[in-house]
Amino acid sequence: MKKIAYLLLITAVFLVACQQHLNSNNDRKTSKKKSVETVNKISNVVPYRLKTEELHSVVGFLSEIDVLIIEQNQEGEQLIQYNLLTGKKKLIYSTNDDIIQAFIHPSLKQILIQTASNEKTAKITILSTKGKPLHNFNVKSSELSIVWNPNNENLLALAAFNDNFSYKSYVYEGDKEQLHEFQSENPFWVWRDDDILWMNRIENNPLLGGNLSKIDWKKNQETSLPNQKVVYVNCYKQSTLIVSIDFKREVFHYVLQKGSKKQIWEAPAVTNYSQWFVPEVQWLDDQSIITLLPTKSGKIDEEENTSQLVHASVNGVRKIDQIKNFEPIICSPKGSVCLTGYNYEKIFTIQPFKMNKWLLLKG
Repeated sequence: MKKIAYLLLITAVFLVACQQHLNSNNDRKTSKKKSVETVNKISNVVPYRLKTEELHSVVGFLSEIDVLIIEQNQEGEQLIQYNLLTGKKKLIYSTNDDIIQAFIHPSLKQILIQTASNEKTAKITILSTKGKPLHNFNVKSSELSIVWNPNNENLLALAAFNDNFSYKSYVYEGDKEQLHEFQSENPFWVWRDDDILWMNRIENNPLLGGNLSKIDWKKNQETSLPNQKVVYVNCYKQSTLIVSIDFKREVFHYVLQKGSKKQIWEAPAVTNYSQWFVPEVQWLDDQSIITLLPTKSGKIDEEENTSQLVHASVNGVRKIDQIKNFEPIICSPKGSVCLTGYNYEKIFTIQPFKMNKWLLLKG
């Protein structure tokens, strides 16, 4: 009996020790997940000084504290990773060809660049964030519109424009390295899922809004959806944002939906060059958005405007502060910090709202 009792005691001690070890490992994993470094104060940001002629563009965030910049010099064009907190820069990739545009996938694992060595052909190169080439292919076109599937980095939708404004529509499957052509009434889409693209079908007068439809690019089929008078649509993960126009009241009607939950709000409607203008939204990891809302109706191309910076989710819309005009915004994945300005030269936090310059251009 003593031996049995002793064995039971040893077993119990062993099980407790194992459980403590597992809990310790889980705690370490949890702490690692929680220890994402962020920019908490604008005063902590190290300004980046650069000659004006050396700046090609600011692409976006590679993490909460790292920004991707394209610089140009006599040696060609370079992708530079810049750490906002340490001021350290790192060369990711360089090319002798002209970079037309670049994108960072929301997974933060891949970078896409479009280059051109001549006026007739566009080259697409997809890199790892360390600069390793993963895919590349050519498209016969002088200009491309590119939409990267935010949930699947292997899928790109491309509109290849000709000089006469005609275009061809394609989907590129990276894992198969195949380019598929499909038919579309206009060349601008958003990804709803891997098989479906959403398109806003707008007729002759863009001020009337459009009718939303879905395109199954594999089957080359288009199906109408019930949404009408649509002026803007965007999707991310399980969430959608649809903005329609109320003509009589001259307001934008926003519907943010995630599953069965919805958040609905309105804002004054504004136009830009004879078409409705809805400021772009920035999706965050939690499927909430940061965007600008007009504060009064009118034409933004004729006068200085004030816009309302807001954070919206299916749980509510929170006003952050007012900003002059409708300067573009890029936010870090968790929204701890955002860049704005026509060169994205300004940086701001939203809790609390503070803004300053981080990119100092000279000469």
